[in-house]
Amino acid sequence: MVEECRVKVKFTGVLISFAGSESLDVNIKCGSTLRELLRQLANANPRLRRRLVEDDGLWPGVYVAINDTDIRLLNGLDTRLSNGDVILFLSYIHGG
Repeated sequence: MVEECRVKVKFTGVLISFAGSESLDVNIKCGSTLRELLRQLANANPRLRRRLVEDDGLWPGVYVAINDTDIRLLNGLDTRLSNGDVILFLSYIHGG
């Protein structure tokens, strides 16, 4: 049996309108990567996909932190997620 974990995904700025909420509780397979979570979010919400995903990576202009740590200091999109993690998506480039 695959163990499930729950993570909290938070959005700021313009991403709130695309996500439809400031935060979501998401069930994932324990040990999933941030890339897998991103894919799950994108598949569930095409509007959000357009602002988060480019090719198989992160859209330029989106900052991501896991438990207040920049993912660039971790393993980027290959960072493994654990139960209770808080993932922040922040878009710092806005349309005019």
